[in-house]
Amino acid sequence: MESQQTRRSLFVACLAMAASRVGFGVVVIVFPAYLSGASDLEVAGALALYPLAEAAMSLPVGFLCDSRGRKAVFAASLAAMAVLMASIALTRNIYVVAGIHAAMGVGAAGVTVSTLAIVTDSTAPSTRGAGMGGFDLADIGGYAVGIVLGARLSAAFPHALGSAFLVTSLVVASALAVVVLGVREPPRRRIERQASSSPLSSLDARGRAALPLWFGVTVLLGTVFFLPRAFARSGISLGATSDILVVGIAVLGAGAVGFGALSDRIGRGVVMLVGVSGLIELLVALILIFHSGGHSFVKNLPLLGLLLFTSSAIVPTVLATAGDGAAESTRGTAMGFYTTLLSVGSATGTLAAGVAHSLGGLAGVFEAACGAFFLSCLVSLVMWVRVGRAVKRKAL
Repeated sequence: MESQQTRRSLFVACLAMAASRVGFGVVVIVFPAYLSGASDLEVAGALALYPLAEAAMSLPVGFLCDSRGRKAVFAASLAAMAVLMASIALTRNIYVVAGIHAAMGVGAAGVTVSTLAIVTDSTAPSTRGAGMGGFDLADIGGYAVGIVLGARLSAAFPHALGSAFLVTSLVVASALAVVVLGVREPPRRRIERQASSSPLSSLDARGRAALPLWFGVTVLLGTVFFLPRAFARSGISLGATSDILVVGIAVLGAGAVGFGALSDRIGRGVVMLVGVSGLIELLVALILIFHSGGHSFVKNLPLLGLLLFTSSAIVPTVLATAGDGAAESTRGTAMGFYTTLLSVGSATGTLAAGVAHSLGGLAGVFEAACGAFFLSCLVSLVMWVRVGRAVKRKAL
């Protein structure tokens, strides 16, 4: 049974994770105005460098978490992100800002991997789905707060947008204090691993089968990062954009906790299928709406909200599946591998959205996202069927 101290550390880690995501939420909203002189592809590239850098460092950070501990990595990463966020206020040069944003991605790798490792350490298989749902709520909840904060700061400092990054830096710095004071390193064995070990060896067969599906989800996340720019080009105001994204994120966060807990009771696979079905239907509905000019978007919000809520089942069940099969000594590495795909997929989605928007507008963005996600689902399905057959053969 999880102790009160363990639950408190889990809560504090997720809270600090949310605070770190506030920074990126602010960036997504403020960047289009702060870098107004840059092109669509330049802004998309600057946004994509963050997850690319996060991808490059996630596996090394995972090894570090396994060998040196979660808390130290978490605290150092938050400190770096706070300093880098403040430094964006010093320049509007697209290439300098892109470089700073990439460096922030390195810090983000430390925050994400260490938090996921703490969640996995602090939960048993019977509660891991709920734990991962809490992580997802903190993750996307931080984005939501950042989007709201970014919109408010843009309105408060229309002629001094750099101040938005200074305020956000203070938010991230406060998360550092919370981690130092409130997170206790979970008890576990520390085992040195050979450098030649494959990162895939940290995952079992089911964890590997879920990788393509996870990549498809992260491509969609990258697409969302570009939506404020796409909405702005379509004449949708910054305030309306932030409201749309915040409501959507709130729906996803609420659903993640519930569906994660449900997967603890009835199994990961069934709940995962519910989420996949809902997300595909949501993307198809968005394509049809924006192909017709987007005029029926508001009228169809209840349906879109229901489909979005259903799709929230994917993330907690995929992450719980990965955590269930990861050995205690390699959980940091396993979560580092998943974070690598998260980052690569986010960067791919942001860049693809920039290209798709240039070619086909908002409908083109959702068409590209739907195609990528459907393909990833097919690959995961084939791998999952093979896992099932292998299990049956062993049982005979």
